[in-house]
Amino acid sequence: MNILFIGIRGNEDEITSAPKKISNSLYNRMTKEHENVYFFGLPWENDVVDISNNENEIIAPLSKLGSFIKDKKIDLVYFSRYYTKIALYLILIKPIYGFKLVYTVHGIIKKERIINKTFKFYSAIIEDKLLNLCDRIIVVSDGLKSELLKFYPKLNKDKIAVINNGVALSKIKKEVNIKNFFKLEGNKKILFTTGTRKIKNNDILIESFISDEELYKSAYLLIAGEADTDFAKQLIKKYSIYQNVKFLGQVSVDFINNIYEQMDLYIQISSFETFGIAIVEALLHKRKVLISKELPIAGYFSRDEVCLYDPGQDLLHDVILSCLKQRIDINEKGYNKAQQLFNWEIITDKYYKTFCEVL
Repeated sequence: MNILFIGIRGNEDEITSAPKKISNSLYNRMTKEHENVYFFGLPWENDVVDISNNENEIIAPLSKLGSFIKDKKIDLVYFSRYYTKIALYLILIKPIYGFKLVYTVHGIIKKERIINKTFKFYSAIIEDKLLNLCDRIIVVSDGLKSELLKFYPKLNKDKIAVINNGVALSKIKKEVNIKNFFKLEGNKKILFTTGTRKIKNNDILIESFISDEELYKSAYLLIAGEADTDFAKQLIKKYSIYQNVKFLGQVSVDFINNIYEQMDLYIQISSFETFGIAIVEALLHKRKVLISKELPIAGYFSRDEVCLYDPGQDLLHDVILSCLKQRIDINEKGYNKAQQLFNWEIITDKYYKTFCEVL
């Protein structure tokens, strides 16, 4: 069985994109156990790894993909991070080379187009054709499986498998004192969240934060995420007058790990998260975490392990204050559950077994 990963090859310790990180992390671990695993990398981004001495890897344009599949006698192609060009190319060459196709859905393009306006109309058409052509579709949570079937009700349910994301922490290379770096007052708490897209609901979080005098005066809200989209620009402009709200822009994995280590509470109240890697990362740092009870990942945890916010009933600022006032600062229970459920070795084994079943 010869397996081919296709996507952007990068250093998993420096990747912030969840789908890209999953693909690279899976490949790195699978190649330690199996010799029949290859990676076809595309020269679209700058953070590629050195593959000069590895015969199982190549970085080349899509036009070379077919010949690589033929030369290496590839039986199965695995596709993780959605790129419209890759999806279309796989649709075109699958009938020619006869390989099996496995795709991990991290986000639904048809839904992204509606909510975030991030894809062209033809991307959703290509996604539809890709899903129907796949021999196995992997989704990263039960909630995402239900969501996928809402948008594509005619999909064959039997070819959809649920495999959670694996999550691992990289060691901090350079320690940064976050309060000193941002000139924050030492006696105030640090709240942290990631993402500036509309679906993240950070406008709701900010409004709740600034509306409660006790909360606003006792804490800072740090928000990491892209600052160059239309929605992000509007968000930043609207709340730039509030000194205790800090927009960080895109920051490195190492810097984010420094924030995790020093924050008092991680918050995620998105309308929907297919999985929520940042939530797990915060738990692996043994931090307190507050998430919307409507997120799929909330079903994996108890109230002893995470703080839960009910958008239909709770006042968000009251829940945040309640979390901050909890006596336990080191979240051992949440850490233990995250370690148990999202261990990379277990996840890699599930993927390899799935590839074997497909063949």
